[in-house]
Amino acid sequence: MRKIAFAVCLTFCLLVTGCATVIKNKDETTTGTITEITTETITEAEVISETDDGTKSEVTRQSTTETTTEQNDIANHKSETQINVEQSAPTTGQAQEIIGALNRMECLSGGGLMYDADTVYTVRETIYYKVVDSDFTNTSDIREYAEKYLTKDMISERYSNIIDGDSPIFIDTNDGLYMRDCAKGFYWFSDTELGIERTSEEGYSILAEYDNFGEKEMADIRISNVNGTWKICGISWGL
Repeated sequence: MRKIAFAVCLTFCLLVTGCATVIKNKDETTTGTITEITTETITEAEVISETDDGTKSEVTRQSTTETTTEQNDIANHKSETQINVEQSAPTTGQAQEIIGALNRMECLSGGGLMYDADTVYTVRETIYYKVVDSDFTNTSDIREYAEKYLTKDMISERYSNIIDGDSPIFIDTNDGLYMRDCAKGFYWFSDTELGIERTSEEGYSILAEYDNFGEKEMADIRISNVNGTWKICGISWGL
């Protein structure tokens, strides 16, 4: 009987000890799993956080750099624009050259070149005289000169009859350049005390005094920049 009781007690102790071991192991396993998961989660979160911070920092730096570069580009463009505007304004020397060209064109339109009255050429009853002015040897020289200093519209408006039309002032012959007698007088502009004023983004005005058959008057000579060259595009008289 005692042996049976001892055996039962021993068996009970073994069962209790085994259960405790199992429970302990289970707790250890659970704790270990939780600890591992927690550790992995924290590690992963730290990595993500660092990555996000690094990404944000990089993006911020790129954005700041790009913004700074863009602002510098705008500033440089604005500076270049201002320089171009300043450089595009005609100088006094350029204005005087333009006035000289205008006087020359007025002279051509008024038949003011020197010619030989004894050497003539007749075209449809119109008498032409041989030009002895060395500046122009043919109508191509005159056209080239006009197109250098005047826009095409200006030539058409005021000087078209110099070398074009049914009865041009100048013609080409086998003997050189001839002109018909059309002395009618012409305006002469002073190239001193010129006023230069900006009138638009592309153009300026040259204010110059001229002789209107004994009367001193002012003219507004409008010029525009055509492919880097200042050309006369209009004139207002009697200011």
